[in-house]
Amino acid sequence: MRAFSILLVSLASLGPAWPTLAQPAPAPKDKPSVPDRPLPTLNMVVSQRDRDALYTFYRAEVEAGRCPAPLVKKSNVCSPPPAGKQVWKMDQPLPDGVAGEALPAALIAKLSPSPAGYQYLRVDNDILIVGVGTRSAAALVADLSRL
Repeated sequence: MRAFSILLVSLASLGPAWPTLAQPAPAPKDKPSVPDRPLPTLNMVVSQRDRDALYTFYRAEVEAGRCPAPLVKKSNVCSPPPAGKQVWKMDQPLPDGVAGEALPAALIAKLSPSPAGYQYLRVDNDILIVGVGTRSAAALVADLSRL
């Protein structure tokens, strides 16, 4: 008799939840709703050490009397060309007419290795980290017009 009363009390405690257990599960939707948001981008951080190494390299070249690209020699002084319209946008591929140039090997040796699938490129006065296959600008390393 005692076992029967324990069973009865147990069933009574399940009483409010019992109808929900017996209901069938809702049918899954055919397509999950996808919000209209842009895809996440790579948040690449460039260390201050790399920025300092880059500016130090270009300043040393100027002090040695060499004018590395994109600097131009005016009156025996190397200076950056006048800042023009920025032709690239962050997280966007470089336009078709824009050709980036590889950095000098001596400079690349002083920088941290670029992440897999990315490379350092100079586009006008800017040093960027750019995707190899996508040509997408992932990070601005330095602006040489600030030399």
